[in-house]
Amino acid sequence: MKHIFLFACLLSVALFFPASLGAQTDDVRQATGLPIPIGAPVIYGQVTLQGQPSGERKPLIFVSLFVGGAQIDRRQTNDAGYYYFLTRPVDGATLVFEANNMEVGRVVLTSSSSSSVRQDVTIDWNQAKRNLAPPGVISAKDSYTRSPGAEKEFEKALDAEKQKLSEAGKLFEQVVAKDPKDFVAWTELGSVYFANQRLGDAESAYSKALALKADFVPALMNLGKLYLAQKNYEKSIATLFNAVSADSSSADAFYYLGEAYLGAKQGSKAVISLNEAIRLAPQAKAELHLRLAALYNAAGAKDRAVNEYKLFLEKKPDYPDRLKLEAYIKANGK
Repeated sequence: MKHIFLFACLLSVALFFPASLGAQTDDVRQATGLPIPIGAPVIYGQVTLQGQPSGERKPLIFVSLFVGGAQIDRRQTNDAGYYYFLTRPVDGATLVFEANNMEVGRVVLTSSSSSSVRQDVTIDWNQAKRNLAPPGVISAKDSYTRSPGAEKEFEKALDAEKQKLSEAGKLFEQVVAKDPKDFVAWTELGSVYFANQRLGDAESAYSKALALKADFVPALMNLGKLYLAQKNYEKSIATLFNAVSADSSSADAFYYLGEAYLGAKQGSKAVISLNEAIRLAPQAKAELHLRLAALYNAAGAKDRAVNEYKLFLEKKPDYPDRLKLEAYIKANGK
């Protein structure tokens, strides 16, 4: 289902360090509309969709900030695509970009003497959509049989989901009202609620789906993500552990489980989960090497950080900050 299958698409990344505090203030104010004092720490930027067909509804774009293994904040971009976090950039901080609750890329920040960093990204929307599974059922074992009339209503709701989330929500509500046992529709309804930040309603919808089919991975995945967004790490771990138990081939489930472990300060378990995500999807999850390197560096295990950087550069030789990583490797390698 398109709200569940996460993917890694190529992000064009631009990183800026403002030339002066005055320039920083003017730029950030223009982007966010907030009177941020001169010198205030901030991470901000603009997300641009490239290749989106005219007339197609723009997806909801969210940016999450992870620092020290914990999700610090999650913000929706404004109409111009800008986002911001009022915090000082630190080495290893990770920005995760999502479109309609699907991860479309991530950027790991490196340390800077500046108190502000602008991180612009461009999402290749056509490439992103090509990586999506087709709407609907994940596999035969997860199928749900509907009458022809009910199937038509379900497809209509899916189509509306691409254009107008508020309309899609009403249509999915009608589907489950007529057939309360449709766990797939409950999951889609939860995803619509999640995208609209109706987190309580989303939790309820996912829970109803799981009451009908306890091992339905899409519902487990998004419910785990919801708890992670709420910083309820205990519930997130329990839910995502069930997800990886139900589908041990899901790199995304292992990744989010790793993030939940980090949030709960269970670093050793987090490392195992993140490495499993890399093993299952070596290229798609290559950026997790940077995540691990930052964690090892913070713990003083620089030799392990060096190894992660080397593994990452083998997979991403055109990485924009390659020279910076190579300098770290030279300074800390044996």
